[in-house]
Amino acid sequence: MSGFVVLFNRQGTGLDRGVARAMLDRIDHRGPDGSGLWCDGNVALGHQHLQSTPESKFDDQPARDDGLVVVADARLDNRGELRQKLGLREAGRPVPDSQLLLAAYKKWGRNCVERLLGSFAFVIWDDDRDVVFCARDRFGVKPLYVHRGDDVFAAASELKALLTHPAVSAAVDEVKIGDFLVGRFDDKERTFYREIRRLPPAHTLTIGTTDVEKRQYWDLDPTRTISLESDSAYERRFRELFQQAVECRLRTSGTVGTSLSGGLDSSSITVMARTLVPSAKSLPTFSNVYDDAPSSDEREFIESVTARRGIESNYVFLDDVGSFGDCERMFRHYDLPPHDTMHHAIWERVKRADRDGVDVLLEGALGDSAVGYGLGFLSELLRTGRWWQLWSELRAMSDIVGASPRHLFVRHAVAPLVPEQLDRLRSRLRGDPILEAAENPALDSAFVDRIGLRRRIKATDLGVSVLRETARRRQRRSLLSGLLTASLETADLAFAAFGVEPRYPFTDTRLVEFSLAMPPSQQLSDGWTRSIIRRSLRDLLPEQIRTRPWKTDMSEGFCNSLALEQEDLQRLVNDPGPLTTYLDEQELRTTYDRFPGNADIRDARVLFRALSLSKWFDADTVADRNPRHSDGELHTSGVRSSTVDD
Repeated sequence: MSGFVVLFNRQGTGLDRGVARAMLDRIDHRGPDGSGLWCDGNVALGHQHLQSTPESKFDDQPARDDGLVVVADARLDNRGELRQKLGLREAGRPVPDSQLLLAAYKKWGRNCVERLLGSFAFVIWDDDRDVVFCARDRFGVKPLYVHRGDDVFAAASELKALLTHPAVSAAVDEVKIGDFLVGRFDDKERTFYREIRRLPPAHTLTIGTTDVEKRQYWDLDPTRTISLESDSAYERRFRELFQQAVECRLRTSGTVGTSLSGGLDSSSITVMARTLVPSAKSLPTFSNVYDDAPSSDEREFIESVTARRGIESNYVFLDDVGSFGDCERMFRHYDLPPHDTMHHAIWERVKRADRDGVDVLLEGALGDSAVGYGLGFLSELLRTGRWWQLWSELRAMSDIVGASPRHLFVRHAVAPLVPEQLDRLRSRLRGDPILEAAENPALDSAFVDRIGLRRRIKATDLGVSVLRETARRRQRRSLLSGLLTASLETADLAFAAFGVEPRYPFTDTRLVEFSLAMPPSQQLSDGWTRSIIRRSLRDLLPEQIRTRPWKTDMSEGFCNSLALEQEDLQRLVNDPGPLTTYLDEQELRTTYDRFPGNADIRDARVLFRALSLSKWFDADTVADRNPRHSDGELHTSGVRSSTVDD
């Protein structure tokens, strides 16, 4: 992926080109194929270029046309359609995506984003209107961070670039830290820095000298339905869209590979990609495996895929890799504490792919949501009184997964309909309902009160009316989860560190909208969850994968990796440093004393989040992210005071 920075002094004062250059240089790892900086008075746009598609070799950003200037990290998937509608011809050389974006904005203005398919974050300076226009793709595959002050507006692909600007404080956002420690991701705008926000997925932002307009340009409609004549018609259409989603993400000027876990999503991407890659080429796959964590090892499933001709297997062993095993290099790139307990698996996999000369990796993220399990259909059948169909599905599912129909009925049909208030009451009988539900009893009570965490969690949960929630609405909620956004943003930092571009077929808008609109019975049928993809790819998927009813539990692998951080955990417990503001030291020690022998997965998560946050505070590169440390606030440099020039 590429990267960019944007500066706009809204009061018209001239900007310092040196500051713009410093911001751009801060993300030079995103530009192995060149960089460019354009400055004019009170505006600057800079770009770091990574060639990842055939047309990107002809790109020259910042790109300009008739008073418009654009910088972008983009891969457009409907290029042919756009060229036709915009009247652009490719005379001997392809039109780069940046030129398509300029032409689209010139023709359709801010509504241009509604006509774009693909993954993108871009910013356009419109000289005639004296505004900056920012846009982010529908699922937030490409990151876009912004600082909005009374005078200075800045945008960038990474937080560290914004923190290089002297007007942007590195004071932490305690509300975000609280959300992180309890594993909540509902807020898609907050970052760990008080003066920096994320542009949410599917939004645009227009910044003028005085006016600001943020607009959501796309949403998933859970009331939209599709009705085809037969099951086979749904299967054909799904396969067409899935093939299209994979095919348009194979466009690269380099080598493409896949991340292969042995699950249904990554296996489906891999076998489909194999049919689309020229037969003379081998398709490299990269898989995380364990020798010492057998319950988290998926080699038997992986090998059923890689046994196919033309698929190359590459194992990345994690037995000796701690959760933060490559800490020094990680936190040169991570400007946020990773929340994903398996983030190191992504890091090591991408590192290996880069070593083997792979430029693009197809990833299976969002698959569980895009092609839903259909379990919400059981609650819907119960709620609407379709008893016989409910009983039929429960019996069939029981035969497949080996659980009793009664257990499945309670867990998947009844439990989702229990109002949050009743669940809270049950938790209250056990102790603090908020901290129990949040799975972090180590939170400091004064901190919880200070940021209003209980109130915020309650307000969020009460916003979901489970008794009126259809299967489609539940799937929509999963698809638009803030956890997905956060996961994509963290993964982006890992991929950018190695100059490898991730691409996610299950974020294809056409595929997602079709999957949501089709009847829930296409997702859960004859006891099989995710039925549509199992049926549609029956001739491509190994039977062992197609009929696999469960996902692998990664808990053993995660706990083993965290146990390798024992020395750092001990150091953290003995001296929590800035974390004393957020965590109860005694409760943290009690949790640590149970680990690993008597700890449960909740204990491991509490310790992981604490260690992740601690390493983020302590990282050497955090200390040089911003010079403003004179306001008495807690900054990410922890207890030390430092500047950009340290």
